Amino acid sequence: MRLLTPPGLAGVAVLLVEPREREEVAACLRRPGGARAEPPPGAPPQRASLRLDGRDVDDVLVVTRADGALEVHVHGAPAVLDQLDARFGVSVAPPATPAEQLLQHAMSSAQLDLALEQRGYDFDAELAALAQSPAASRGPAVRAALARSRVALALTQPQPVTLVGRQNAGKSTLLNLLLFRERALTGDTPGLTRDPVSERTTLGGYPYELIDTAGEGVAPTPLDAAAIERGRARRAGAMVVVVVDGAVGPHPDDLELLARSALVVRSKQDLPQADWPRGARCDGAYALTQQPAQEVRAAFGALLSAARGLPEAAPVGGFAALDQAQLSRLQALEVDGTDAPSSA
Repeated sequence: MRLLTPPGLAGVAVLLVEPREREEVAACLRRPGGARAEPPPGAPPQRASLRLDGRDVDDVLVVTRADGALEVHVHGAPAVLDQLDARFGVSVAPPATPAEQLLQHAMSSAQLDLALEQRGYDFDAELAALAQSPAASRGPAVRAALARSRVALALTQPQPVTLVGRQNAGKSTLLNLLLFRERALTGDTPGLTRDPVSERTTLGGYPYELIDTAGEGVAPTPLDAAAIERGRARRAGAMVVVVVDGAVGPHPDDLELLARSALVVRSKQDLPQADWPRGARCDGAYALTQQPAQEVRAAFGALLSAARGLPEAAPVGGFAALDQAQLSRLQALEVDGTDAPSSA
């Protein structure tokens, strides 16, 4: 049997029955009353019981595709798939292209739309056509493809975002709002976050890896000092977002970070606000209470997109690179096109 849906915990898993095992699998699919479940091609799915070793394992749907192949739609619980694997063997075919990989793992409608758009292009064929085009038109076409690829890669590859700031500034609360759940423990006690906490989500349609770190401040123990240093290490290669307690105002440590951060956000807007230093950056603000998480997510996603110079998340309007390997090949073509003698 071949797994058609992505591996991992899911509500439903779809399996394709190989021709060599069809008879054995079909014998395990029984409709109410005991008849075998084998609908003709094009017929509606049939509900059946999956029976293994005389025991009902799952309630499933059986579909016969137009090409005559048999599909079985089971619940995606690992226990069900493990039993099928033990009995028939379940293989997982890797996605053939980056577009198909994105299609399997899309977390937002924008990613799904991009995957469907790019699946309609043959990247190798598009690249070959560009390579054979006249030098005068090749350069602009490659540059346009690279511009599309910048957006496509931003829609494909999660951008790390590290939340930094003083202890009890509201970093963990912001993380929880952006994730719709209490991923990090929060409270009035400074220093609750020790090890960096990271989770992936989408904001404004683009994927991000959000990283909550230990707050800057007093380190009374070696453990606290190590937690702060570990958090600082997670800034490398990430967009740094400084979170400032709006009820207290920026600390000198915050001011040192402002100039080299991607964003500065002010927390605790539901409390009386301290004076903000003249000339100090502030890109956005949020409240700890009485502000819907969806509103915070939308505002934060818009701030991140603006800081990165990205358009509204959507299909890019032409073929584009979806991973670093494709991008390297496209960039090499640009170099070849630049170095080629002019056709004039």
